[in-house]
Amino acid sequence: MEFVEYFYSLVKQIPKGKVSTYGELAKALGDIRASRAVGRMLNANPYAPIVPCHRVVMRDGSLGGFGAGIHEKIKRLKKEGVFASNNLIENFQNILFTDFKSDFPLKKMRDEQNRLKELVKIEDDFKGIESVAGVDVAYNDTALGACAVFGYDSMKILNSKTVKKEVEVPYIPTYLAFRELPIIEDLIKKMKVKPSVLLVDGNGVLHPYGMGIASHVGVKLDIPTIGVAKTLLCGELMGEVEEVGDFTQVLYEGRLVGYAYKSSPRTNKPIYISPGHKVSFETALEVVSRFCKYKLPEPIRKAHALATSARNAARN
Repeated sequence: MEFVEYFYSLVKQIPKGKVSTYGELAKALGDIRASRAVGRMLNANPYAPIVPCHRVVMRDGSLGGFGAGIHEKIKRLKKEGVFASNNLIENFQNILFTDFKSDFPLKKMRDEQNRLKELVKIEDDFKGIESVAGVDVAYNDTALGACAVFGYDSMKILNSKTVKKEVEVPYIPTYLAFRELPIIEDLIKKMKVKPSVLLVDGNGVLHPYGMGIASHVGVKLDIPTIGVAKTLLCGELMGEVEEVGDFTQVLYEGRLVGYAYKSSPRTNKPIYISPGHKVSFETALEVVSRFCKYKLPEPIRKAHALATSARNAARN
C-alpha cells in the first residue's frame, strides 16, 4: 500500500468519541520525526470526512488547524460527543486514542537503511573521473527531477534530462532517499552520458544513521556518489570556515562524517560535503570544490535550475 494511503488508513482507526494527535500518528508510522509530515498529509486529505482528520488535535489537547475551519472542526467533534472550550478538548487524556494497529512502515525503512549502510564504501572505487553529474528534485503536485552531466576536465555541460513522477512518500527528516530515489533512478537510466560520479543534493554519510540519500542512491544504483547539503543535519564543526576555500571536518559521535566548505563569498554559510558511496572523503572534497563557482557546485546548480524550470512550466 502506498505510504500516504497507509497513513489515511491509520487515521480511519480513530473512533468516534475519541481524538488522537499528530505525534501519536507519527509514532504509529514508526517515528515521531514524521509529525510535520502528518500535518501536511492531513491538510491534503482527499477523503474527508471518511478519513476523519477532524479527530486529530495537538499534543496538549488544543484543537490545532483544520482545512474547513476551526468552527467546523468543533461542530464535527461535538456531533460525535467530543467537546471543546477555550480551544482545548475537554477530558482530553481520557478520550485520547493511541491504540493504532500498524506495521510501522518507517521502522521498516530504518531497517532498510541499516542494512544498506553495511554496503557503503568510503573509498575511491572507480577507474577515473571523466564526468560529474548533479541531481535535484523540485515539487509541484508531482516531482520534477533533473540531472545535468558536466565534463570533469572541460567543466562544461555534456547532457541533461528531466523527468516527472508521482511522489509516494512525503518529506520526513532522515528518510529523504525513500522519497527521491525513484526519481533519481529514472534520471540515471535515461541519461545518454553516464556520469563517473554523481553529486546529490543531500547528505551521504553525514547522517544520524550514516545513510543519507547520497549513500542510499549510491548503494542501490551501484555508482560513486557524493552528498552536498545546504544545512548541517548532524555533527559538530572542528573549526571556522571564514574565507572562500576554507574547510573543516565535521565530526559526529567522534568520527569524521564530512566537511564544511566555504564555497562562495556571497554567503556566510558553508555547504556540507560527505562521501555517499565508492568515494573517499578527500575525493569528495576535491570534486565538489572543483565545481564551485557559487554556493552549490555547478552540476547541482544546473540540475536545480532545470528542475525548477520544469516545475514552473508544469504550473502554467
